[in-house]
Amino acid sequence: MLRSVSSPLRQPMVLLRISTRFVSYDKESKTLLHQERGREKKRRLRKELKFNALENPAEHPLHMDIATALNTIRSFELGKPLKKTNITCSLYARQEQGAAPINANLNLPFPVNKKNNPLLFTTHQGVMEELESLIPRENMGGKELLDRFINQELLPGDFTHAFATCEMEPHLKSVSRILGPAKLQPTKKKGTVTDDLSVIRNILSSYQIKQRDFHISFTAGDCSFSDFQIISNLKAISDAIYRQIDPKASKKTRLGHCFITSANSPGLVIDFKNE
Repeated sequence: MLRSVSSPLRQPMVLLRISTRFVSYDKESKTLLHQERGREKKRRLRKELKFNALENPAEHPLHMDIATALNTIRSFELGKPLKKTNITCSLYARQEQGAAPINANLNLPFPVNKKNNPLLFTTHQGVMEELESLIPRENMGGKELLDRFINQELLPGDFTHAFATCEMEPHLKSVSRILGPAKLQPTKKKGTVTDDLSVIRNILSSYQIKQRDFHISFTAGDCSFSDFQIISNLKAISDAIYRQIDPKASKKTRLGHCFITSANSPGLVIDFKNE
């Protein structure tokens, strides 16, 4: 009788100790989780405040209106050949993970002489002859041109564009790991695998804006351009970039300071959106 009475009394005591230990651990984990969430919230707030400052160019110590900035840049380039002194801009872009990088093609009101070095993968001699004025003959070819990349005789960093006609599409997989990281891999989605030569001509004759990491860099003109010409180009580029940004998108894209500079001048902040 003593055994049957004592065994039920001991069992609840053991269970009570175990459950108390679980409750204690649960409280500690919830406290740590709450603290980590609080720290993460503060980190996001600091980043947000920092980027909000980037969205107000007038508060930057090097902020200037576009006309004053151009006069300052030209003063640093006195004595240099005007047409060989480019005026470039660098725009900071902040994106949430998963947002598509900004990539736009446009026709500038006042074209900038930007050197292109395109590739064309094709086996059609007629296509090569028609595009010879835009693409050097040595940059056009079929499988033998692909093999030169595979054998590292050619490097993707030496080229600005890559196109392919449709019969070459099955062979492009062999260079996807070479051209892909350089963003040169031709695809139908990008319109760079096509038999329509007018598409290739339009891309090569248009001005291309590409986002690299967190920056968008482009040339607005050179020191021989007038203020009106550079402002017109900046306005066209600004419109093209902001058309790529959907304010209702789930993955947000925001733009920060835009610096305008030349080879010898400091970077000056301008009101890029309003130009």
